[in-house]
Amino acid sequence: MTMIENEINDVVTIQNIDSEELPPITNEDILNTNASQFPKKVNRNWLKEILSQHASDSRLETHRQLCEKYPILREKALVVAPMVDQSDLPFRLLCRRYGANLCFTPMIHAKMFTEKHGYRKKFWRYVDGMPKHDRPLIVQLCGSDKKALLQTIRYILRHDRHNAGSADNSIPIDGIDLNCGCPQSIAKRGVYGAFLLEKEDLLVDVVKFLVANVDCPISVKVRILPSGIEDSLKLYQKLVDAGASMLTIHGRTRFQKGLKTGHADWDAIRRVVDLLGHRVPILANGSIANLDDVRMCLERTGADGVMSSEAILEYPPVFNETGTIESGGYRTQPGRLQICREYLHLCQEYPPEQGGQGTGIKCARGHIHRFLHKDLSIAQDIRNAVSFAQEYDVLWKACDDIEEMHKSNGHQVETEELSWYMRHRILDAKGENLYAVADKKSKEIRFTELDDEAADCFANLYELEEEESC
Repeated sequence: MTMIENEINDVVTIQNIDSEELPPITNEDILNTNASQFPKKVNRNWLKEILSQHASDSRLETHRQLCEKYPILREKALVVAPMVDQSDLPFRLLCRRYGANLCFTPMIHAKMFTEKHGYRKKFWRYVDGMPKHDRPLIVQLCGSDKKALLQTIRYILRHDRHNAGSADNSIPIDGIDLNCGCPQSIAKRGVYGAFLLEKEDLLVDVVKFLVANVDCPISVKVRILPSGIEDSLKLYQKLVDAGASMLTIHGRTRFQKGLKTGHADWDAIRRVVDLLGHRVPILANGSIANLDDVRMCLERTGADGVMSSEAILEYPPVFNETGTIESGGYRTQPGRLQICREYLHLCQEYPPEQGGQGTGIKCARGHIHRFLHKDLSIAQDIRNAVSFAQEYDVLWKACDDIEEMHKSNGHQVETEELSWYMRHRILDAKGENLYAVADKKSKEIRFTELDDEAADCFANLYELEEEESC
């Protein structure tokens, strides 16, 4: 039996329960966050325990070998970041094949989830039965409306628990994460993401409310405040005091995006670990291009794990010994074309629009552009075909065309390097970003570039029907 066939056979059967309605939230349902039992006591080892429960997964065999070789990786989380329109179910399953031991869902907009049935249907359909092998899994939400967040969480937990057929009332996901990292202007208007960090009282109140009313770990993904690390540390401590079970620290401010991305501040993350690491797990996010970076980041920060976003989008085996000093800089894992085809195979079995990623083919197009960025940058006709593809057959044909191109130019997989990931990171002799220089000269059709939070405007990104637009 193939790996794909094993995955198909392991899917939890979808059952048709009341997916139209969300459970109402009444004042009687809401706990008093000022009660004497609050805040709830956090189990410092909850993340380690979850990872341990799934440590025997056959897909982690290479990871187990790497842990023997590099002890610093032991009991550490290697995490797929929450990325709108990109950390879809097929992509998560692909990353799990190559050593990721924890995944986040794409960011889900809680208010839209509660108000728009079409959004709910498109962006959490597999709440009717998540595949058992998509674990451990943390669901990320964005928003500051407490009742909308709670209603969304209870819907997810109720439906997943029902369809998992759980007799012991266990929770079929491993946590809920609140997005406080999105730097886009839409997040400012919606009062969420990195802008919520700058509304301290509201944010702390939201976290305290969720912790009191939800029976699973509540974590927060944050950036560094524009005012600096000292103010950030004070805020992070208040979040932990409010009951947050984990913090993911993206070592950049909300201004560090696109051409201004720069290197993540690992020293700032170290300060968070020193201050709060004895109380809750801390994940480090930013500037992870390969396993060398993973190890250096863990050594530098002392974090409980490392989260990858942009690099893993382009090359899912980023947590393997490939493109590292030990491998001589050579790619020792599958080439980008094979990765691309593996993803398309998974899309056939788990269509993105049925797995919590309602844009469907648009989501797949984005992945193909990132996997094959180097090839598409020199093959304009194939690139344009992918950009406008409405059928998966077009994406399969693009793979075939690039394979022919590889044969004709003597392409060697072992010499492949990251391309899309490097677009904001390579400077010319004048100190200018090469990507920006090339873009000024080029009038070719460009696909949408998302930053490492991948949080574009929901109305444009999701392509919802007119009645569902935000």
